[in-house]
Amino acid sequence: MNKIVLAGIVAILLSGCVSEEQRLANCEAKGVSRDACYVADQNRQATINAAAEKQALENAQAATHVKK
Repeated sequence: MNKIVLAGIVAILLSGCVSEEQRLANCEAKGVSRDACYVADQNRQATINAAAEKQALENAQAATHVKK
């Protein structure tokens, strides 16, 4: 079950997969400075990582409770 959930999360993340350079170029094309775009991209990545970590911990906790 956890592998299915993980595969789903990976598929969702990869479906909108664009390189960091492309995201920065898109941001700069809107007239935003490269530094601001870089910070925004770093925040975006940190948010994704935090959500993935939270989900992994919830999955581990749920798996532990099921085994007891």
